[in-house]
Amino acid sequence: MSPSSKRPYLSVAGLTPENVRGFLMENPDFLADNADILEELVPPETRRGDGVQDFQHFMVAKIQDDFTALKAEHEDLIDLLQENLLRQNRMNTAILALMDAPDFESTLRLIGQEFADILEQEAVGFFLEAGGWLDVGDYDGLKVVSPGVVNRWLNGREVMLEEVPHGLRELYGDASRNVRSQALVRLTIREGLPPGLLALGHADPMHYATDLATEQVETLGGVIERCLGKWL
Repeated sequence: MSPSSKRPYLSVAGLTPENVRGFLMENPDFLADNADILEELVPPETRRGDGVQDFQHFMVAKIQDDFTALKAEHEDLIDLLQENLLRQNRMNTAILALMDAPDFESTLRLIGQEFADILEQEAVGFFLEAGGWLDVGDYDGLKVVSPGVVNRWLNGREVMLEEVPHGLRELYGDASRNVRSQALVRLTIREGLPPGLLALGHADPMHYATDLATEQVETLGGVIERCLGKWL
């Protein structure tokens, strides 16, 4: 018979401080297994005696503060993991759509016109620099821009994730006023072609404010390169 079973069951109305104290003394792991109760406990008042401070109040208050902080950190971590999972699912949907595109024109329309909805972005820009047979202009979702523009947008980087006060109109058109964070990734479709750029603009300033999505964006860019490369 366990120690807790030695005492008869008492209804809440029949409980006394002695009953509760006795139960806790016989079950020292109870608060460890029911940590949420710590949030509701009232710490004992600080007492002084013989010039030495009683630290009971301080210790219980610190446990409560630590528990509250740990609980908030745990909830933030769960929210972050859930958001990352949703983001990854949207990326996977976009990648599958790219792989299913039947031809070059369909691939261009998918990236330039449908990615914003699939990825739940405020706007998506898809660009290649002019060169050879490519002249500056808009080609059914693909925008061909002047040489050097991609390097200027990326500041020499391959991938750039950042918070922005507002998106560039040359990247997102009329939707730029609603863009507060962006991911830019360089595209190298094949050797001999000018560089390209995929621009993802989101309304949430924090969506691309950290580097958490870097690998996802790089993977999406790599799939775009391969899917376009097979048509060119």
